Amino acid sequence: MSQLDVTTILNNMLAAVKTSLASKWPAVQDIATTTFKSLAQNLADIQTMKKKGTITNEKAALLVDMQKHAIRIALLSEEGLGLLATEAAINAALDAVRTTVNTALGFALL
Repeated sequence: MSQLDVTTILNNMLAAVKTSLASKWPAVQDIATTTFKSLAQNLADIQTMKKKGTITNEKAALLVDMQKHAIRIALLSEEGLGLLATEAAINAALDAVRTTVNTALGFALL
């Protein structure tokens, strides 16, 4: 069994993620790179522990599952930032017309 190369694993994962995310990639590139780098390193570490007999298959699966959850959270937080930016744009647009609209309508709609 040859040693896993963290760089090769990372590059392959990132290529797949980039294709999968397409237009969203630029927004998540940095966080995706960081989180998948951690996964790539964890996979290599699991291999080392397996060779030493210091990890069971079940524990290895648990570690990978935990890493997958961490990646989900990180990517969702990036999506959340996108939602926050969208909300900020909407609020700015409404703020720009709030007085005019509310005055014209005679009540506080916005």
